[in-house]
Amino acid sequence: MARKRPSRRGDLEDNSRKRLKIVHEVPTSEEIHSLRQLRQLLTFDQDLKSARHGLQSFKVLLDSVLSEDADKKDEREERRKLVLEYLESTRPRAGDGEEEPVYLPDIVEVWSMAGKVNNEHILSAVPVVLDLVLKLLSQALELVPLGLGICRTLVQKRPLELIAWNLSAEKNKEFIISPTLRLLREALCFDGGAIAKPMFRARMSTFKSLARNMGVKYIGDGTEETKRPSARTNAVRFYLGALKYLHPEAKRELLSQRDIVGALTRTIREDPPYLIVEILKSLKQHVLLDDKVPRDAKGKLLNSNTLSKIASLYTYEHPQVEGSNLPSIEELIHDFLMLACTSPSAGVLRKDYGFYPKDIDQEDASVVGDDTLDGLGLENISWMNKFKDEVPVKNVVLAEFLQTLRPWSSIKQSDLVIAIFNAVPELVAHYFIGKKTFTFEPKLTATWIGYAAFIFNVVALPIPPYFGQASGYSRLPPPPSLVIDNILPLPLNQKAMSRCLMHKSNLISFFATRILVMAIEKLQKAVEFHQDPSHSNISIWTEAGRKLVDDFCQRSPGIQDVINSFRSIPEDDILHGEAASRLLRRYYEVIPQVALTAKFDVSPFLDAAVSKLAEREGSDPKDHALSLRRLENLLAIARYSPGMRWFSKSEALQVSPFTALLRVYITAPLGVALDGLLEVLNAIAKDEQVVPVAQEHPGLLPLLESLRRLKESGQANHAEIWTFLDDCLSRFVAAPIKYLETVYELAAKLEPSEEGQPRAISLSPIVIVMLKQLKFSTEHGLLALAQFLPVYVGLSLLVGEHRDLLESIFLEMTSTFSGDKKPAAKSISRMKLPTKLKFRYYAFPSKSEPRARNKRVTRQPQEDQLSLNDEELVEILAVPDALSPDNSTLSKWVSKTVDELMDDGYVGALISLLTSEHISIRKEALTNILKLAAKIRQSEYDEKDQIWLLLSELAETAKPVVDAGPLPSPTAAFGRHAFEVLKNPLHPVYEKVNVFLTRGPVWNIDRIPLVHEILLEEPSVDDTYYATVNWLLTYLIDGLRTPADLALFHKKRTLGPIFERVLALAGNPYLRTPLRMQILKAVYRGTCIDGGSTMLTTRFGIVAWLEARRAASKEKEESSVYRALMGRIWRTCDQARVEAWSRGGVGELCA
Repeated sequence: MARKRPSRRGDLEDNSRKRLKIVHEVPTSEEIHSLRQLRQLLTFDQDLKSARHGLQSFKVLLDSVLSEDADKKDEREERRKLVLEYLESTRPRAGDGEEEPVYLPDIVEVWSMAGKVNNEHILSAVPVVLDLVLKLLSQALELVPLGLGICRTLVQKRPLELIAWNLSAEKNKEFIISPTLRLLREALCFDGGAIAKPMFRARMSTFKSLARNMGVKYIGDGTEETKRPSARTNAVRFYLGALKYLHPEAKRELLSQRDIVGALTRTIREDPPYLIVEILKSLKQHVLLDDKVPRDAKGKLLNSNTLSKIASLYTYEHPQVEGSNLPSIEELIHDFLMLACTSPSAGVLRKDYGFYPKDIDQEDASVVGDDTLDGLGLENISWMNKFKDEVPVKNVVLAEFLQTLRPWSSIKQSDLVIAIFNAVPELVAHYFIGKKTFTFEPKLTATWIGYAAFIFNVVALPIPPYFGQASGYSRLPPPPSLVIDNILPLPLNQKAMSRCLMHKSNLISFFATRILVMAIEKLQKAVEFHQDPSHSNISIWTEAGRKLVDDFCQRSPGIQDVINSFRSIPEDDILHGEAASRLLRRYYEVIPQVALTAKFDVSPFLDAAVSKLAEREGSDPKDHALSLRRLENLLAIARYSPGMRWFSKSEALQVSPFTALLRVYITAPLGVALDGLLEVLNAIAKDEQVVPVAQEHPGLLPLLESLRRLKESGQANHAEIWTFLDDCLSRFVAAPIKYLETVYELAAKLEPSEEGQPRAISLSPIVIVMLKQLKFSTEHGLLALAQFLPVYVGLSLLVGEHRDLLESIFLEMTSTFSGDKKPAAKSISRMKLPTKLKFRYYAFPSKSEPRARNKRVTRQPQEDQLSLNDEELVEILAVPDALSPDNSTLSKWVSKTVDELMDDGYVGALISLLTSEHISIRKEALTNILKLAAKIRQSEYDEKDQIWLLLSELAETAKPVVDAGPLPSPTAAFGRHAFEVLKNPLHPVYEKVNVFLTRGPVWNIDRIPLVHEILLEEPSVDDTYYATVNWLLTYLIDGLRTPADLALFHKKRTLGPIFERVLALAGNPYLRTPLRMQILKAVYRGTCIDGGSTMLTTRFGIVAWLEARRAASKEKEESSVYRALMGRIWRTCDQARVEAWSRGGVGELCA
């Protein structure tokens, strides 16, 4: 029997487990010296090994041409000519009969052959060579046609198939993928993106596997080198190049590819710094700042996941290459996110409703407006108390993104969150509801300090106007729970804040104090908004304001905790002491119901503050200013204390608190703000009748001026004056009637009155006390008084006090010691009243003309002497032209959604174009308005029918007008403002606008809509008359732009011209200052029209009307506006005509 051969199966099994070694053959090359040699190397050959040799040789040649070696410049130029000769020789000739000419046919044919046999070396080498060729051709303008030919060759059928095959190669074959992506990017960017459109049309091949290739990261050690980028880097650069050069619609489609957008930022933290810089700069420049890219496309790019990935770069720690000069990654991402999250055009931010939640039930709003249910309270509004645990918001993307940030660990992230909150107030309450686990329990850690700083910035955010509504207050207040969450965020509960105030760490207590100060001031502003008289349902707004205060009192610490915290502050901690005193003051001013529940004796703290100020004379001006502010706060608190004894000496002070405060005011360094201290001193002096209580009297200014001069004189004995003055003040306050009767007796001797009735006398009674106490002064005190008294009496004369009485009193002062031979008495006897006195240190003007010795000297009111220049008048009364046409709106609105059209002002901009000077613009605007109306009617917008009716009627009204000239401005202005009304069913003019629209399909352009209905009829909603008048005046101002508009306002009507009826509104005694300013803005707008000032003067008697209003005004600022407006009318009118018309009266009145 034959023997069997030994089995080798075991050996095969062992060999099968071994890893096969893959060897990459190094390509060979040769140096090229002639065109013939180059053509032979690149001629198509089915021997792919020989073809690879030729391609590698060509690559080496191209590398040498593109190198920047300065020593081989001549050699590089010769090689460059050689390459260009070859490229020119292979260029397709005209008349070859090919529909699609192929450039570099030999290389393309080799590439095709390699694709058929799957030769990976050739598939990689050809894109490398073509990429280098395009880089060479892009260096000279005359070579661009040749490069474009090569680019067009790449988008032919067979090259596209090869490109798609290369791009879809296995992920581990990066040597094929990367060169192909580099080639595509070079072709895409060639000649400024000339071939970008064809490449995008072939996106099934050119963009194949792009998202996957963005995930092929660098896997080596260290940082990825710039000269050897990974497949991800090349894929990202290709995508960014497409965003740069493609048209908006193509960009929109690219940005809509979720897989590509996600892959762009999925691993961005692992990218090298230079790639991150390219990504952020390209997205910012070519997406966010590109107005032609639709908002919805931008929004698809900037979803919450993308924003979170970009925000993770705040902690990016990759080392940068030395000498790279790259900008800071943190600064770049911060600027990018600030723009993306706070700019409405960036696509993420959506217009919110401020402190009003999304999708509230508007049925309750209509019910409360019913007269029969006017007494309903907040509990009858179903949605008012349902947003304590969850708040629906419009900006869902930003809400999700905010939850991923860590503002307590990074200043940049904190600034970003604050900026988002400022742009979108609805997110504040939503954010903290989602952060309930993060408490404010005091812990002296870096995290707590960062969180406290962030909370302070949140509380410091301003309340948006009208609580976030666009054109005025809503009929119903916002939910108090949302308002209080914006004033005191949820982490700031009463327990946590009380523990922070009483914490042993002064830093924690200081943070809590500053936060509470800002919160109370914000509460005060919110309460003012609730108490605005323009509200329609004033009872509900008032109730909401009360509930807001109650909620704040329940969430804030009690007054006793605040007092204890104030008492525990070290005296040397000036900054903390000022903040705590300010907090106490705000408690007394804003929530007195809480402040008055505890007894607080402010006298010891006031005395200590004055003493410290005296000790700090000549110290750091900043410390002095803080000490003064602390003193002002304590003074304000003391004003609320009826038991405060201002004129009684204390143990801590040598003089009374009032005199000590006078000394603080005089010794304060120049430049320190002292307005608050002066206000308190004047109020106390008038309350105690130390100075005349007449409104025109400047109070303590003469006394302060004379004391300041005495201090500046440098007399060593001027301290005696303070003792003398304190004694006089204390004596007067103890027995004021005694000295007031003395004043009347002296006046009666000089000027006997009729029927024994005393005359009204302007005189500071303290002068009488000084006269009585002069003889008790010491020798040193008399020497100082010899300088002080003449100046004080002279300044009292200057401000308008009774001359005869003062001269009589001063004469008696000089004769008091006439028989005494002491040196002081001689000084007193030689005292004389100085002449030509002026206020050096305080703002009180003196008159140069001598005063007459009349029975009673009256000073001209100070407000008559105020004046405004042209710039200040423009700032107060000028209103921007709301109808200024923006022609770009004709192309922008088409790509917008209905919500964007409603919120971003495109409808109003189209209406404004009907007033354009160009007939083509007006006709195109009319056509676009009709298209817009149809688009809105087909949408699901709530008020679509009313807005469609408005736009349709406006179009029908404009059709017969636009061919002849612009649509009258009042008609266009009414259309704009009526559109804003129709968007808000709670607007007080909503019913009147709807009634007007149902009257007929065409408007009468010779009549100004709704003037009669608003001025003569009752408002549709109770207590909204002034709000409707304000709306009317606003749209009338916008409609007054041209001489034709002014003629329309002057046209005779049954009830008088429109302008006369507007001016008559000012006669309403209950009309508040903002509405009177609106009337003046209308007058100012009239003066800006050519011939407007002349018409206003000769047709409406505007100068006499302004003078009458100025005389009736009790506010100096308003009087100065009337005066400045009269001056402008005189400067802009036809003065010769007006002078002849008024016989010189207008010029004299306006002079």
